[in-house]
Parts: sequence; structure tokens; C-alpha cells
Amino acid sequence: MSSLYCGPPKFFKIIQNHELQNHELRVPKKFVEKHWKGIPNPAVITFPNGIQQKLFWVKHDGDIWFQKNWEKIAKFLKFGYVVLFKYMGGSCFQLEIFGLNSLEIDYSIVIDQVKREAEFEEVSDDITEQIFSRSKFVDETNVAGTSQRRKRGTKRGVTNPSFELKLSETYAHGYLFRIPCEFSRTYMEDFEGIAFIGKVGEDITWEIVVKYDPKGDSHLVNSGWKPFSMEYNLQTSDVCKFVMTRFQPLSFTITITRA
Repeated sequence: MSSLYCGPPKFFKIIQNHELQNHELRVPKKFVEKHWKGIPNPAVITFPNGIQQKLFWVKHDGDIWFQKNWEKIAKFLKFGYVVLFKYMGGSCFQLEIFGLNSLEIDYSIVIDQVKREAEFEEVSDDITEQIFSRSKFVDETNVAGTSQRRKRGTKRGVTNPSFELKLSETYAHGYLFRIPCEFSRTYMEDFEGIAFIGKVGEDITWEIVVKYDPKGDSHLVNSGWKPFSMEYNLQTSDVCKFVMTRFQPLSFTITITRA
């Protein structure tokens, strides 16, 4: 039986004037004590609309302070706003911002700011080696007693395409991973939604959430991966081979090769 999953570690801050004026934000001590172990510098902050920002931190007297580039985020904040940070593993945090009306802000202002001043930058996905491969298995399906080949995939008739991920620390112990671009473009188009994964040889299936990233022209698994990685004790440099077994609903089997 899998362990109880409570979601990624998170903390929130109610914005004060000094955090806007001094261009720095202190991470709560309890969060640092429990979760700040080996987090790279800079951290990578992702807004709900996919925009990313590098955020540098310093350690002083046991406290962690976000400093360089914090002013680029603070320009979207006001006194009394609430910021919610979710730690997704490795260097990755997701950031949500709530205004004085208790609702999330309109993140389109972040995109507008990027266009005007080019202050935010896309963070390339260079933290893992991604190996793309295609398998040429045939998916045989009985329809009214007749064996029939499905023509999913490309014109080449690849019905069970696959890709491999050599896991970085972020992918092995974090909450998300990026599907290789070539696989995304060839087989997934602009799919978004629920998909299912399962380890080869086992009956248990796990639900994941897939999001299309139009800027990177690829897909991200941004929810549901952590419980699977914990269940099978995935480690850095393990290789996971994903084989697409169904397109509707989108399903993969995973073969794990230990480092």
C-alpha cells in the first residue's frame, strides 16, 4: 500500500512594506529547518502561467533570504498581499499570489512585463539527460472478435512509442518532470489533462497531471509523480523507460533500470 501523500512542502508570507522596500524576503525558519537541504542557488520560481524567474538566496545567521531578483517579483506585490511558495524539488518552486480581495492576481501582467522589459527569462531544461527512442510494438485489439491493429502514432505505424529519462536529483526526488520535446511534438500534440502510469508487471496505476508548455513546445508532468517516485524509491541516475500503451485515456507503462 502506498504512503499517504500530503502534497509538496509549502509556506506563505503576508507581504509587509519592508519586504517591498528592502528587496528581500526571509524564508520561514521552520521551513528552512525541515526542507532547506541541498537546494541549489539560484532557485527557480514558476508562476501559474508558466513564466519562470531565477531567484538568488543568501544564508545569514541561520536564516535564508531571497535577494537578487526578488525586486522583479515584488513589483507585482502590494502591502497585505499573500504569496504562497510550493517546493517542487531540486531548485524548483511554484509561486501563487493572492491580492487584498483574497483572489489570485491576473498573471497576464507578468507576461506583459516580460514583453516590455524582458526581465524574466525562460529557464532551460538542462537538469537531466533525455533520451528519445521509438519502439515498434504492435497494439493488437480485439473488436467484435477480430484482431485489429491500431494506427495511433506517426505515419510509420509506431503504435507504442517510448522515451527514456535518466533521472536527475530533481526528477528522482521532486514533484515534476519534462517529457522530451521530440516525443511531445510527435505523439502528444497539445494534450493537457489526466494520464495514467504503472510499473511494468504490476496492476497498480497512478494518476498524473500533464500540462502543455507552448513556449517550450513540450509537456510537463506537474502533479502525481512524487507518490510514484516514493513508492519505488527512485534515485538519481536511475533510468525510467515510458511506453505509451493507450492514447485514450493516455497511459504509460514504466520500466525502471537502477543506476
